[in-house]
Amino acid sequence: MMDKKTLLVVIGCMLALMGWTWLVNQLYPPIPKQAPAPLAAVVTNASTVTPSASVPAEAPPQPEPVTEPTPEATTARPAEQVVTLQNDFVRVQVTNWGGGIKEIELFKHKANGHGNILLNGPLFQPALAIADDNASYEIQPLGEREVVLRHGKITKRFALGNDYVISGSMEMDGPGPALLPVVVGTAVPANLHQETPDFLGVDWLAHAKYHNRGLKHARKGAGYEAVPARWVAVKSQFFTMILTPSTNVAAVRFLPAVLPPPEDWKTKEPPHGLTAIAELPASPNGRYEFRYYAGPKEYWRLAALGQEQQDVMQFGMWSVISVILLQSMNFFYRLIPNYGVAIILITILIKIVFWPIQAKSIKAMKAMQQFQPIMTKLKEKYKDDPQRMNAELMKLYKEHKINPFSGCLPMLVQIPVFFALFAMLRSAVELRGSGFLWVKDLSLPDTIFHVAGLPVNPLPLLMTGSMIWQQKITPTTGDPQQAKMMMFMPLLMLLFFYNASSGLALYWTVQQLLSIAQQWWSLRENPPATAAAPAGKS
Repeated sequence: MMDKKTLLVVIGCMLALMGWTWLVNQLYPPIPKQAPAPLAAVVTNASTVTPSASVPAEAPPQPEPVTEPTPEATTARPAEQVVTLQNDFVRVQVTNWGGGIKEIELFKHKANGHGNILLNGPLFQPALAIADDNASYEIQPLGEREVVLRHGKITKRFALGNDYVISGSMEMDGPGPALLPVVVGTAVPANLHQETPDFLGVDWLAHAKYHNRGLKHARKGAGYEAVPARWVAVKSQFFTMILTPSTNVAAVRFLPAVLPPPEDWKTKEPPHGLTAIAELPASPNGRYEFRYYAGPKEYWRLAALGQEQQDVMQFGMWSVISVILLQSMNFFYRLIPNYGVAIILITILIKIVFWPIQAKSIKAMKAMQQFQPIMTKLKEKYKDDPQRMNAELMKLYKEHKINPFSGCLPMLVQIPVFFALFAMLRSAVELRGSGFLWVKDLSLPDTIFHVAGLPVNPLPLLMTGSMIWQQKITPTTGDPQQAKMMMFMPLLMLLFFYNASSGLALYWTVQQLLSIAQQWWSLRENPPATAAAPAGKS
């Protein structure tokens, strides 16, 4: 039978697991129960694909047609015309087919393999197009950064700014339709082999609260949200497209897009993307204005947009700490231009902050170790009376000011920092493609080779070894059950970190090595006078 102390430790572990589950639900909130009709999947091929969606029974009526019938409906479309808008950061290709953005090329971010990162792409409906609009627009460039598109009663204007922001407008003769569905874009993993589709998401801000839906929600068919959203975004792990209209969005639609697998694709399930559509409410004068961001998930650029668009980073409840850590990492990078070194310097800084707490914990464990003979005698003396035994132990702890849970204190106080760092590193585009020693990309696991198809990642293995080493030199409490429980901790951490980003594994490994160094130093100091076992106690 477990004593009271061990039982409390078990309860503490259960609460920690429950807290982790709660955190995951906060980062990836479950889809609310609705009963919408299933959405049609987008199956891509060599031609432009038009996504379509069914309207749930409780949704507003389908948007009114906004294009006039033309002979194009029964005849072949005219040849595609593309106008390119360009600055130092992006090249935006605007197409007359559908009157939207065909593709956005990011000059500052390289694709894995060759070339630059491309957002949206020719396989999908153009961004900023009216959903299901297959009309051919008259297209007219106005300089290097502005274009005008016209079709029937519709006139669109897109103007590229100095970075990743496009200012746009759409005008109609007379009042606009009840709902105007505007395509935000289609997000796909930047690297189909290494970036999990779990990072794909559709985000929006409604009633000052951030909301997120992922690919798994779109696959369930719950692709409609009637919400007064301030903006709507579609994103992958490191890049995003955000539509911010001058008035609130009336509803958000999202649906999966099936991608053609590359030649070396090995899994049975094809790769997926995610398409977002924002439905704008009717405009009395038929004019709609908006801003459109298409670029990396850089916190400071998103925050500068002014409508909490930085929430797409999903820092969650630890956002304040995440921002401080991100700012610190970039500060150290400016001093030494290597993000691996920057992460190590952040770890050292964190260790300096928490040094007094861990020192106090080690001191308390050393003191507690001095009382092990007395505790053993108490357990033997009252082995048939657990309540009396626990009462005597608590009396001993109180008399000599011993905290039996002091060894857990350093871990507990670091939990918010750990979660904040985890949230920051998983979305920090700065780490993408940044190498360190044998690590090719700090945003990915540090796989060096495979054995029987399994990846060999040195950092998580080194981290696990350091945890076992620390346990070996940690003063024991004499509780065999608690010791057995602690033996599982390195294994659990190995499972958690093995496929995590190497940047996160680097942080925890360095943190463990610094803790070992502190513990080695502290254990060589003389134990405090209060830790001596009292003579004659039995």
